[in-house]
Amino acid sequence: MGASAREIEREIKETRERMDENLTRLEGTAASKAARYARWAAVGVGVLATAGIVFAVYRHTRKPTLRDRLSDASVERLRELLEQFREELPSVTVKVNDRSAREPGTLETIVRKVAPAIIGTASTAVLQRIARPAEAERRAS
Repeated sequence: MGASAREIEREIKETRERMDENLTRLEGTAASKAARYARWAAVGVGVLATAGIVFAVYRHTRKPTLRDRLSDASVERLRELLEQFREELPSVTVKVNDRSAREPGTLETIVRKVAPAIIGTASTAVLQRIARPAEAERRAS
């Protein structure tokens, strides 16, 4: 009985050692797999972040053309924008050549400023014309 008890203890000890070795190896494998998955996740996040930055830079540098924007717009959306645009603008009335009692028109303002000079020049020319023949007769005689 002594030999078989020792033999059983030795077998138990060997089995425990084998189990410890297996557990140590499994723990190492699990740790290396976790590290590998962490690297894969980090690479994936890096790739996604890079792709997002590249896309943002691309969209920022390439503005859509008018044709692209109009092809993407629907008729209903254009009508909504037109109505919104009309609501945001103030109402403006433009009057061309409107004569009010307080302010003269553009042409009238110009005539009021130029008329005295024209009348003065014309009257001076007429007076000189009238006065010249008399001077010419004096010189001739």
